[in-house]
Amino acid sequence: MQQVVRLLGDLGERYGAEHAFYNLRTPADAIKLLSINYPEFKAELITAHEKGIGYRVLQAGVDLNFDELQLPIGQNDLIITPVLVGQGGAGKIFAGIGLIAISFLLPGAGLFGTYGMLTGAATGTFSGLAATAGLAGTLTTVGTAISAIGATMILGGVTEMLSPQPDIGVGGVSTRDDLRATRPESVNRGADGQQSYAYLGAQNTVGVGATIPVAYGKVLIGSHVISADVDVADESDPLKTTTRTPGADTVTVQGNKLEFGARRDDMARWNSVHFLNNRSNTAADRFTDPKKDDELTAANNFRLEFSEGPTKDPNEYFVFLEVNKLFELVGETKTDGFISYQIESRRQDTDDIHARTGGTIQGLITEPYRWYHKFDPNKAPHIDFYNLDIKILDASVDSSVNFIIRHGFRPSIS
Repeated sequence: MQQVVRLLGDLGERYGAEHAFYNLRTPADAIKLLSINYPEFKAELITAHEKGIGYRVLQAGVDLNFDELQLPIGQNDLIITPVLVGQGGAGKIFAGIGLIAISFLLPGAGLFGTYGMLTGAATGTFSGLAATAGLAGTLTTVGTAISAIGATMILGGVTEMLSPQPDIGVGGVSTRDDLRATRPESVNRGADGQQSYAYLGAQNTVGVGATIPVAYGKVLIGSHVISADVDVADESDPLKTTTRTPGADTVTVQGNKLEFGARRDDMARWNSVHFLNNRSNTAADRFTDPKKDDELTAANNFRLEFSEGPTKDPNEYFVFLEVNKLFELVGETKTDGFISYQIESRRQDTDDIHARTGGTIQGLITEPYRWYHKFDPNKAPHIDFYNLDIKILDASVDSSVNFIIRHGFRPSIS
């Protein structure tokens, strides 16, 4: 299964905004792989706390904590975003060095537990028993458990040391009236002369209990920030008109991202086509607002003959498809749409089906997308004339979507 890891802010600019990995077990595995692929990424996380930078790790809009970094990763995109930190405690803002530690240390339980347990057993009263396979296995299991607990405690302590929570005394502020801007107890400090951490946010310049000037009228002086908060968000689409950026790279047919020229499962993309024998009628051969169980028969039949050249040769027959756009509208937001369809060649004026294929196109695109099938109509002996039938098996698209069909022999494709 593919998982996508997104790096926001400066991380995305330096190391790429989107990274796809396969068969990740945990969010910690994602951080480990990024660190291996980008040594500079690892080095940046280790030293980021020195610059007052921490990191949030989110999935499905929820902040993950340390324990959840070792749980199964799930299918939603994993987002790592840098934030400025101005308060202590682990919380849900991680120190970069803590992320590196949890991604590299926790999986190796024996690093702390097994070796220590067996060494103690060898030098203590259990030295004779530790040689037995049963007790060794038991000690290994216990050591692994103690290791995981110990490693978690160590990482929590490391994070707390990197982002300490100062102790705001319970006795309140001083009642002294000699607080002046030139003393340690100025507006930059609290009444006890210590930096204030009482306000939420990345920047604090006003101390607890300090005098704050209040000016009336027009003034030519600056101000003191009591509290500031920083929230990282993608504002490229503030109204959330789409769930992701529309484009051809979001579109798949039968799970494949099709290319121009090279076929996959007898399918490929096209921009324009000219048939040596064109059997299309695009005015009639189209679905407007396609829905489940809609069906049509192409306006023009076609004749198959192996001996009359490429204009009737079954091996030269193709079906070309096009959607003018592809999405589903949920409220005011465009999200992925899909169409599942079936293509059949049928003996003219009968119900005899000679060949059948189909597919599902899905994605989010606001411009035309074109693809074709190399379709074998399966000519039967002494039966020359056939019809092309198209049926919508299922669909979830906006009412403005059109699904257009072309067919013919010996196409010139570009």
